[in-house]
Amino acid sequence: MKIIVFFFLMTSAIAQHSEQPVKEDSTDLREEIVIFSIEEVGKNKTWFLERSVSETNVIRKKEKDDEVVKKIDGRVAQKLDREFATRFLKCQYEISAVEGECKVTLRLTMKGETQEICEKDEQKSQEIASFVEDLSKRF
Repeated sequence: MKIIVFFFLMTSAIAQHSEQPVKEDSTDLREEIVIFSIEEVGKNKTWFLERSVSETNVIRKKEKDDEVVKKIDGRVAQKLDREFATRFLKCQYEISAVEGECKVTLRLTMKGETQEICEKDEQKSQEIASFVEDLSKRF
């Protein structure tokens, strides 16, 4: 009887040590959510509007190896988001694209949707250029 109890205790002790480790929570609260981005392809310059999980809004400008970040108010971020969305949708649906192949100068991304603007699309380029000018004034 003692042998059976001893055997039972030993197997339960071994079973406790052989459990699979619990997975670690990989949710990182420092993650940034990109609201929109504007990439100036030829200039290697990209603009981002980002929001963190803690509702902190920033404008980020990357140019080659240089990066500048500026924290902005939530109301300003909403205004920029709405203005960009208006221009993005106008470029996508209201302004007709130029026919044929051409070199991409701007790459716009909004909520997972991407739009490329060619150098021949002057009207679309002007629409976005005035917005980029407004962003650059904030730095």
